[in-house]
Amino acid sequence: MSWTYLIWGFVRPSQLIVLTAVLALVCWRRPLGRRLALATAVLVLLLGILPTSWLLLRPLETRFPIPSGIGAVDGIIVLAGSEHSDLSEVYSQPQLGAAGDRLTTFLMLANRFPSARLVYTGFREVPAARELILGAGVTPERIVFDGRSRNTCASATEVRALIQPEPSARWLLVTSAAHMPRSVACFRAVGWDVVPYPADFGTGPVPWSGNFAGNLEALDMAAHEWLGLLYYRLLGRTTELYPAPSGL
Repeated sequence: MSWTYLIWGFVRPSQLIVLTAVLALVCWRRPLGRRLALATAVLVLLLGILPTSWLLLRPLETRFPIPSGIGAVDGIIVLAGSEHSDLSEVYSQPQLGAAGDRLTTFLMLANRFPSARLVYTGFREVPAARELILGAGVTPERIVFDGRSRNTCASATEVRALIQPEPSARWLLVTSAAHMPRSVACFRAVGWDVVPYPADFGTGPVPWSGNFAGNLEALDMAAHEWLGLLYYRLLGRTTELYPAPSGL
């Protein structure tokens, strides 16, 4: 596991609320404990009840709309992230998580464009994805599996080197809608202007939601993507902080 993911496990917004609440209980007999209890209540209201998560996630998910009138397609790339590698190994059956729409959309596009080359890129997720994709009827000679990429920008580098696409080739990129801005930034950084095809949307047009747990999950996702955009830009892995659709 990357150290960045380890740190994220402790500092994600939902975890901070839990830690604040626990500290409030531990220190309840002291003035600090009562202040922490008040801070917990404010965080629950601001982050779990008010539509803060929607306001942060919606701009990411709508940055690149689903393209219409695509025309000819030379290839389709899907990024890993929906597979539960450990559970898939335990049960000898592909197990998908919340981002499973990435693979279902990828399979539908593969059927829609039967002559397009296919690429799946990830790391430990490859065995489960291979079983699912080939089991769904995709022929082995049509698809390439990249199992060396531990993160999004690594996927862009590895897949470009693997495929060596022609400058005029039209390649679709499939990933979660919230993850698409960061993904596009990574592919553009290696000189590959792919066509974004977002999937796995988590927000609708209405901002208000009474789902407290769902709001916190969306908040974590939004924070992860916004921080990821900033992190990649600061490290020089990308050249755009918040990429826009081509032509804008």
